[in-house]
Amino acid sequence: MEDYKITYEILDYDKYNKRLSNIINNPLNKFPVTVHKPIGQSECGFDIEHYSIGNGPMHIVYMAGAHGNEIIGVDYITQLMENIALANGVYKDFDPEQFTLDFIPCQNPEGFFTTTYALNYIMKDMTVEEIEQFSKKYWASYREDDINVTGVNAIINFFCEKFAITQSRSELTKLFWHLSIDREITPQYITSFLSSSTNIDIKAIENLVNEKWTEKLKEKKSISPQKLHHKIFEGLSLECIPETDEKHCKLKETLRKIYSTNKFPIETLANFFANSSGVNLNDNNIYFYNEIKERTSSEGLIYANLRDNNLLKNVPGPVGMPSRSLDEPFEYTPENKALLDFLEQQDKKNENYAFFNIHGTGGLIYLYPVAEDDMEKAHTEVVTRNFSFLINNRLATEYARETGTEYQEKTGTYNPYKTMGYPDKISGVGDLLRKKYISSFILELSKMGGNPIAPYGDRIGNYNITMTSNMRANMKMLKTILAISHLYETSYTMKYDETGRVHYGETARRK
Repeated sequence: MEDYKITYEILDYDKYNKRLSNIINNPLNKFPVTVHKPIGQSECGFDIEHYSIGNGPMHIVYMAGAHGNEIIGVDYITQLMENIALANGVYKDFDPEQFTLDFIPCQNPEGFFTTTYALNYIMKDMTVEEIEQFSKKYWASYREDDINVTGVNAIINFFCEKFAITQSRSELTKLFWHLSIDREITPQYITSFLSSSTNIDIKAIENLVNEKWTEKLKEKKSISPQKLHHKIFEGLSLECIPETDEKHCKLKETLRKIYSTNKFPIETLANFFANSSGVNLNDNNIYFYNEIKERTSSEGLIYANLRDNNLLKNVPGPVGMPSRSLDEPFEYTPENKALLDFLEQQDKKNENYAFFNIHGTGGLIYLYPVAEDDMEKAHTEVVTRNFSFLINNRLATEYARETGTEYQEKTGTYNPYKTMGYPDKISGVGDLLRKKYISSFILELSKMGGNPIAPYGDRIGNYNITMTSNMRANMKMLKTILAISHLYETSYTMKYDETGRVHYGETARRK
């Protein structure tokens, strides 16, 4: 069994900075940690920090914290840094002459510090045992909100089937939640809504709704308009953010404007996806900007899905919109500009061998997204093809398998991370990067879903094994890169002769 140093704690501003300082200055480090100039700054002036281990020609970039509430990602990257520097576990075999490991622990410091300041306001005096218990309670509340929403949606869908409603079920469901944001939901309320929306007699609907409610929502009498995963953070206020310097004061003021203008539940400070301008960094791309702009034009207000269906997505807020304003031309956030420039500079120097965009929950890895143009060119002559798809899939597959091996050794069950790809459209910044660069992945860390703190709800059964399985899988991925590194340098062509036989040629990929 490999030994790693795993520290179970929920970081806040002070703990985050203290942890990094301890990692950098640890006299026991076998591999030194280099502190680089920040790759950029957030709007409020927080640095987007950059560290590295090793000085080899193959660069692997690890980045977390694009979504401020996905705090386990920042936690993992800092602990990965620490264990590599100490040569713990599988990293006793790390070769710093082959690889440079670049770490960007927190791309969205404004969102991360907003979330963690708020969490600390509620959880600062908790013991480790109390943190685990509170996080598990949050996980249960989060799941219950999902059950409530999916249960109501099932009732509406069942009604549409029984009465052969021709209008779009999704439109009817969307209308229901739009009208019900601040309403207590009961069987009687759903019945009234369905009757008034479709002109079907209320008596014909009543029994159907009651029966389906009992099936899906059991003995519940009603669903509160307040989300349970928000309610658990009651007592929050903007006073959780200290005015210790200019950047903190600016953060607090921008958040004050968001919450006073749009009346978001103040409890969402503890589950803040966006940056302080209310922009979701992954949604911050021209494709999603155009989609939301079109939907805003036709639908008006747009709410988030499922458990956060009371939070707007087309105004600045905790869930975040795709750009600062839908009334102005699209622009990248400072955080994304910094990241895109950093990756592009590496690519120009042929240094990029893998990029891990680390998020919070799911227990899966998103690999190369195949788009229609790839399929169209698959058997076309005189098209130079590279090995991006092969490299990407091989690395993702080896990574996932190694997580499964760790789970088997720790739990007795082979339970690898899932690999995901092939979206029908590219709409997130993570998708754009996966499509553009050779080995760009989105890694969803915890199998225990529910950002920000549900991943901490089972310390032994989820948290620790999340950390160790990914540390182990990362080293496996480095070894796989060494085995197939020649494919990064090569492309091939194909040509059919008069008999229909295909002839392959080889060409250099990188200049």
